[in-house]
Amino acid sequence: MKAKVRRNPQRVGGILEKTLKKMSLDGKLKEQEIWNIWSSVVGEPVSRHAQPDFMNNKILFVRVSSSPWMQQLHYLGRGICEALNKRLGTHVVEEMRFKLGEVDPPCKETQNSSRSSDTTPTRKKDIPKEIRQTLSSIKDVEVRKILGRVILMDQGKRKGKAR
Repeated sequence: MKAKVRRNPQRVGGILEKTLKKMSLDGKLKEQEIWNIWSSVVGEPVSRHAQPDFMNNKILFVRVSSSPWMQQLHYLGRGICEALNKRLGTHVVEEMRFKLGEVDPPCKETQNSSRSSDTTPTRKKDIPKEIRQTLSSIKDVEVRKILGRVILMDQGKRKGKAR
């Protein structure tokens, strides 16, 4: 009869962190953080006229409300990239590209969520676009759904603690 092997208990956060690294999602999560810090990095005036749209191959695509703002941001782009990378603590953004489009009002980091933290989204439209983009590289649909729900629940809990 084999003796039972006892293992030391591990924290779920540690296990999740290792899993994310193995799945190469830790970089994607850093990319996702850009949406949370954008307004504080670029400032309120800029964030009213420019918002991150999506990331692709270390290129941040930014929606801009008008041509004059696009021109101004073209000159500020390198400095914004450096400030974002410094704030994230790693080299996430190599380049920024701009496109004209509708810009949503900036979100504040501590703004209360309209969705309660106990709501568990099950439909694609329940998960915000930024999170769907972050998780899009995961091939397994069920894993993608579960991670989307975990991220939303974590954001809800963090916002609840910030009140």
